[in-house]
Amino acid sequence: MYLLREEEHRLFGKLGKKEALALIGPRRAGKTTLAKRLLEDWEQGGKRGAFLDLELPAAPQSGRALAAEIRQVPAGGLAVLDEVQAIPDWVRTVRAEIDAGKRHLLVTGSSASLLSSEVATSLGGRALPETVLPLSYRDARRWGIPNLEAYLRSGGYPECVLRPDDAPGLHKLYLELTVLRDVAARKGVREVKPLADLALLLLSEPGKTLSAKKTAGMLGISQPTFRSFVQGLNDAFLILSVPPYLRSPRERLVADAKHYAYDVGLQASVSLSAQEDRGRRLENLVAVELVRRGYALSYLAGQGWECDFIAQQTGAETLAVQVWSGEGKLPERELLGLQQGMKLGKGLLLSEAVVPVPKGAVAVTIETWLKAPPR
Repeated sequence: MYLLREEEHRLFGKLGKKEALALIGPRRAGKTTLAKRLLEDWEQGGKRGAFLDLELPAAPQSGRALAAEIRQVPAGGLAVLDEVQAIPDWVRTVRAEIDAGKRHLLVTGSSASLLSSEVATSLGGRALPETVLPLSYRDARRWGIPNLEAYLRSGGYPECVLRPDDAPGLHKLYLELTVLRDVAARKGVREVKPLADLALLLLSEPGKTLSAKKTAGMLGISQPTFRSFVQGLNDAFLILSVPPYLRSPRERLVADAKHYAYDVGLQASVSLSAQEDRGRRLENLVAVELVRRGYALSYLAGQGWECDFIAQQTGAETLAVQVWSGEGKLPERELLGLQQGMKLGKGLLLSEAVVPVPKGAVAVTIETWLKAPPR
């Protein structure tokens, strides 16, 4: 069964260009299903195309064989190359096909093999990378999730949305596969336990900063290894790290970041914390939605205050976002954090109930904001 996703119309508009369209994102987020749907939309317009599952036993085993399969697609048609990383020399083949300009290409791959930065580098500007994340709250509601509480438990992985009772087990499986295949195998990690322990630690404390020095010492690894592991977990779309707002890029690279889960349901299922911190989980949800809407995030902190997110996007107004799970009057720490953030951008308070905010800021309930379609 396929249900509509909000990305479909926008992504369909990117087909037919000279560049290939590359769908990247976490495991089990629905990239393959979305690619099939885009091909169906393409063919419904009277155009020709073909779907090549490159992980099947009968699939091409070399770049030359892949090129021969692609040439079976009529000129002007669309060739969908699913799990393209299964072909050892896929980059050379795809580059040659794009340069030939006879057909249009859509490629998908595992998060370990098809990263946004690598697509841009290896294909030399010949591909448009698009990230496919787990379903947004808007899509999850359309797919049958009844309310925000249910979404906080199920998260947005399509199979977990369709089978919420099975979500905890699926989440644990996704975590294991991501750590083993998308991070450990990619980085050549032989001793997986410190990596797995770090992943669980980050997932158990969303929105908190971790000292690289202390955490590395606790795990028995070096600080460079710690940073390499964190980057790997980010590359695999398991962890979203948010650095502090610093004007020096060099300082930002080594400063302690706040870490969130890319999926709140997975975070809930695998967390080791004895008590659920609802405020942190809502903050986590907002962080991922801001990224989904195209914002780059940082946080701003001072003595006794913190602004949760400074959200920046080319061509858009900078936002100072504060997330609060309480009711009534905004606590002084939260208010001061919002006011400090508003020195950099427009204030946005997201809370469970609308509360008074400083002049120039906007207050919206978290659920209302999550339901609103991105501009």
